Amino acid sequence: MPVLDGIEAAQAIRAERPDACILMLSGSSSRADVERARRAGVAGYVTKDRVAAELIDAIVEIAKPS
Repeated sequence: MPVLDGIEAAQAIRAERPDACILMLSGSSSRADVERARRAGVAGYVTKDRVAAELIDAIVEIAKPS
């Protein structure tokens, strides 16, 4: 992303909309990146190498009312 990375974007979104439900799609599967995303307030983290069905399952899971 040209201005912010995904984690910075998630932080900005959550600052503006604390109720936003964010699913991060990333090329990185590093534990450190996943943890940074969680601390930024994302509801889920999916790597780009996952198959489409798993991505759909992740979207459905975070969209469930809590």
